[in-house]
Amino acid sequence: MATGLRAMRSAVKQMPGAVPAYRYMRARLFGQAVRRRIFEHYYLTNAWGDAESRSGCGSNLPETAVIRAELPRLLRQLRVTSLLDAPCGDFHWMQTVDLGAIAYIGADIVEPLVAANQRRYGGPSRRFLRLDLVRDELPPVDLILCRDLLVHLCFTEIHAAIRNLRRSGATWLLTTTYPTRAANDDTATGGWRRLNLERAPFGFAKPAALIDEHCTEEGGRRRDKSLALWRIADLPQRVPSLQFRYRWPGLARPREDCALPASG
Repeated sequence: MATGLRAMRSAVKQMPGAVPAYRYMRARLFGQAVRRRIFEHYYLTNAWGDAESRSGCGSNLPETAVIRAELPRLLRQLRVTSLLDAPCGDFHWMQTVDLGAIAYIGADIVEPLVAANQRRYGGPSRRFLRLDLVRDELPPVDLILCRDLLVHLCFTEIHAAIRNLRRSGATWLLTTTYPTRAANDDTATGGWRRLNLERAPFGFAKPAALIDEHCTEEGGRRRDKSLALWRIADLPQRVPSLQFRYRWPGLARPREDCALPASG
């Protein structure tokens, strides 16, 4: 696996302008292994550098004060009886949320993190699983909470995750969006940028509900950070096509392989 990735990187260096194509091929061929390695490194080294949570400063208690108050109210309003929290991270802030009788499943791609959570927090109505939201089969639940994940994935993997969410049979998706963001940029998986899911290349409709997190990270530059609620059945069945800005040698036009199929 590592040898294959090194060979791909070496080929990219010899092909100016091929970085977007490399990211696409890496996601298709090695995506799950790459995601696991990236996020496991972040967890084991505390790369986010937060004193409270290894999931980063967005998961400490001050930054989650609003959602810890608002989430139980929203779940009651929707009459949610089962919740998938993916990614669950280190469960630092969620352990303080009153979920009542809701059956909770925390999922994460980082196996040591999942094992630690299960030992420390697992119980009759709370369990933790190693799952990759992008491609693994998801357990049937009423609502999927996906906070602070899509902002770290490349467009190709976000589109795959949306397709997987549609297959899950869940009713609701509650996920991070930045509603004042005018346009979305791609990134390599493991990076970060603000995303507005109502903008291209996602085109989500206006959310059914919006929780403004009153984020103070980066001196308030992320102040529009929100959790938005969508009915999963209403998510776009086909997202707008993405085009690489660079062409493979010998191809007459850019590839358009990042669009989700119409079914799903």
